[in-house]
Amino acid sequence: MKNEVLQFFSVQRQIFGICPNSKELFRLSDCNVFLKKQPIADWKDGLDREADKLEKLADRLEERKQELQEKARVKGRVAAAKVVKKIDPVFYPRKLNPDDAKVLFHPIDYVVFDGMKKADGVNRIILLDRETESVKHREIQRSIEKVIDKEHYEWVTLRVDEQGQIEEE
Repeated sequence: MKNEVLQFFSVQRQIFGICPNSKELFRLSDCNVFLKKQPIADWKDGLDREADKLEKLADRLEERKQELQEKARVKGRVAAAKVVKKIDPVFYPRKLNPDDAKVLFHPIDYVVFDGMKKADGVNRIILLDRETESVKHREIQRSIEKVIDKEHYEWVTLRVDEQGQIEEE
């Protein structure tokens, strides 16, 4: 008898059909067979309903978690901006990204490639230097300004070959 029952279910698993409504393929063993009216709910139906409720609750909790995480991210960014404002007297007040800056210190403090870390790229180059009382340093600043005003600068691309030699392109 035991073998016959196992064989019966094994055969059902190998019989397939096509749903007339959805046109999906199904196994006979996966079907819920009933006559004119739906069968009386049993313990498995109760478990399935409870599992559905738990899944919906888990989905709502995940949505709420994501909302809270986003609020925390925004709050963290605001707090970080306040801290940065206190410790960064150079870039933050000018709305510049410190990651866009290259430190030189001499003859000027920074060259800022504004927008370098954004997708749209560099939109301006800023020569950023401290105010100075030194006559010599101020002369250097003025000479840099003159070179830029008169457009006395060049763009040179260098290439390093296999032997490590630098060549102009």
